[in-house]
Amino acid sequence: MDIFIILLSLLSSEAVKARHVPHHHYSTFTYPPKTTERYATPLNSPLTFATPFAEPFSKASSLLDPDMTYTTYSLNPDATSTQDGPYGQSAYASLWANASITYSDHPPFTTTVSPTPVPSSELVFPPALPVIPVGRPHPSKQSLPKNFIWGVSSSAWQIEGGLKLEGRGPSVLDMTGALPSTDNSSNVNAMFYYMYKQDIERLAAIGIPYFSFSIPWTRIVPFAVAGSPVNKQALDHYEDLIDTAIAHGITPIVTILHFDLPMSVLYTNDDFSEHFLYYAKQLMARFGDRVPYWVTVNEPNMQPVDNGLTNILTAHAKVYDWYKNELKGTGKVTMKFANNLAVPLDPSNSADVTAARRYQEFDLGVMNNPLFLGKQIPKSVLNTPSIKIDPLTKEQLERVGGKIDFFSFDPYTAQYVTPPPEGIDACAANSSNPLWPKCVETTFVGKDGWLMGDSSTAGFNTLAPQYVRSQLGYLWNTFRPKGILVAEYGFPSAGDTVRSLDQQRYDLERTLYYQAFLIETLKAIHEDGVNVIGALAWSIMDTNEFGSFDSRFGLQTVNHTTFKRMYKRSLFDYVDFFHRHVGRS
Repeated sequence: MDIFIILLSLLSSEAVKARHVPHHHYSTFTYPPKTTERYATPLNSPLTFATPFAEPFSKASSLLDPDMTYTTYSLNPDATSTQDGPYGQSAYASLWANASITYSDHPPFTTTVSPTPVPSSELVFPPALPVIPVGRPHPSKQSLPKNFIWGVSSSAWQIEGGLKLEGRGPSVLDMTGALPSTDNSSNVNAMFYYMYKQDIERLAAIGIPYFSFSIPWTRIVPFAVAGSPVNKQALDHYEDLIDTAIAHGITPIVTILHFDLPMSVLYTNDDFSEHFLYYAKQLMARFGDRVPYWVTVNEPNMQPVDNGLTNILTAHAKVYDWYKNELKGTGKVTMKFANNLAVPLDPSNSADVTAARRYQEFDLGVMNNPLFLGKQIPKSVLNTPSIKIDPLTKEQLERVGGKIDFFSFDPYTAQYVTPPPEGIDACAANSSNPLWPKCVETTFVGKDGWLMGDSSTAGFNTLAPQYVRSQLGYLWNTFRPKGILVAEYGFPSAGDTVRSLDQQRYDLERTLYYQAFLIETLKAIHEDGVNVIGALAWSIMDTNEFGSFDSRFGLQTVNHTTFKRMYKRSLFDYVDFFHRHVGRS
């Protein structure tokens, strides 16, 4: 019997070989027929929710301060001081005067642009790539759930423009945008504030179902502090943005604070949580019935490791409690973290492993130990000499523990990590050391001499999708959340500023990056058991990356003279990936 099986196996093996032997032959050459044009599939609209996520504002308004004032502001830089109170028009003018911000560019228009349908010529798919075959059957193990959250991200300061218009107050980011630039300043940007209807139309036409955007604190509460007037014009604006998205079949995801802090309310202020809660209530009470996902603070771990981080934890917990217990909201609330995974330069070297763990504990453990695990800030942080962060009290741990519905983070790249030559302990004891307080060295070049990944623009030196799976596994097994949302990920191609428009639009490198990233995500889900609930690409369009337009992450180009947007091929391929993988099991 064994001999028979062996013989059968050999015969089968020979048959397989025979089938794969090429048979060379000549024929008559003809050009391949023209490929049938494919067009993007628009979203079904309008979007409907089975039940609201909170009471409508007509009822939720009873939860707000009954003495709260709604008003509108119009900036007159030449206004003289009058006795109109601490929050009058002259006081509003003084806010900007005291900020000493003068923009080199001015918005070219100041009214909302009426949308027009996207021409079918813009919705034609680019030539298919052999490496991404269209319509190829895929195994069910590579599927994503039907409720997978996929779409694009953005932030207000980076695309809106019109920073001094319609009652907005100054923020800490505005000095960056006031500097002269080779393009347009943040006061112009992509003019999304007035072009949002057209931009929503474009997302719906190409089939993007989720859109994450931020609302500026100082547009809603220009003076920023609790008890000060609320800008009705701004509330009306963002209500229309949300309603427009829903009418086009797009689910809104709202970030309450994305770096653009008011100048008068910093993270280190003892009363930060009071002012932040006052602002957050205005948004959640007004829009809570239609918004299923809320992000309280974007990337707070980009701030210095000090007691400002514990103030943010307290503020987040207060907002979470108010939303869940007072508003009775049924949506999800999270906070969004930055993290480029620390990989030991030599995984077999215990010192490199210790350095990588230390990096991650500083980067994520400070806030996520308390939030997800109800545990103290890591000892590696608290035991660092001269560190300006206090251990959380038992009451603080109880207040913040579990007050988050899923893990949300922005993984752009990774880096190798190793201790400094003098050692971690010696570095930690010297607060003037440039590596303090993390006290680890990072590099993109491995021990084998190879760069970790493809180079992009400055500040985002390499792209390493091969570490996505490890990064997701680290989060899943360290903090044990209910789910993980990749809230930003993207790639700014090097050299875009000197490429022609056609070259910028045919962004093959970005397509390959997203494909590789998402394939590794599929492996994390199906082979590692990680519950990844969504992925949102950065960004909806080329953005102002905090003072420069050179790092072009966008899935659409922006002409800063005409403000015309154009889809890049990566957006078509991105949509195609999800059409082939979402809800197919």
